[in-house]
Amino acid sequence: MRSSKPRHLLWFGFKIVIALFFLSYCLFASLKLHSHVKLPSLHPPAFHASPSLRYHHFEGTPKIAFLFLARRDLPLDFLWDSFFKNVDAAKFSIYIHSTPGFVFNETTTRSAFFYGQQLNYSIQVIWGESSMIEAEKLLLLAALQDPANQRFVLLSDSCVPLYNFSYLYSYLMSSSKSFVDSTKKRSRFHEATEIFYTDWTFP
Repeated sequence: MRSSKPRHLLWFGFKIVIALFFLSYCLFASLKLHSHVKLPSLHPPAFHASPSLRYHHFEGTPKIAFLFLARRDLPLDFLWDSFFKNVDAAKFSIYIHSTPGFVFNETTTRSAFFYGQQLNYSIQVIWGESSMIEAEKLLLLAALQDPANQRFVLLSDSCVPLYNFSYLYSYLMSSSKSFVDSTKKRSRFHEATEIFYTDWTFP
């Protein structure tokens, strides 16, 4: 019994040495792998704006960036086609966040203004969840790549223009404020057919 105990301790110590060697080898291999493999970025490369672009003072014709957050296509594209028709193309730009893989072309939209205007990097959006905010951020980041974009209008696929482009352009360019419409009581939409001015707040 006395001779087996040292042998048992020797075998236990040998296993500890082997385990430490194996762990050291795994750690070294992991560090080596991270030093050679470049992990993919969470954001598209085109969205990393340089400080010079971000704070560049733009001189020229300012644009309004129309940012469409669409579930798929734009069912009211024919109204927007009339809105943009005969307008100087140097005064506006269009960005669309749609279902990943959806392309706006002659088979998916009735307006040539939307051809190819979808973001190449889009995500699956679920209404009412944080994915909507992420999609809006992608739209803004894409629009900020063009320093000519001086005003930004966030739209859904059910929005329609109530005024012509000339009026909207003059109105937005002459103001330095942001406009956000919100209602205090959502139940009023279900109880009344008419919404009064006092039901809304304008920050």
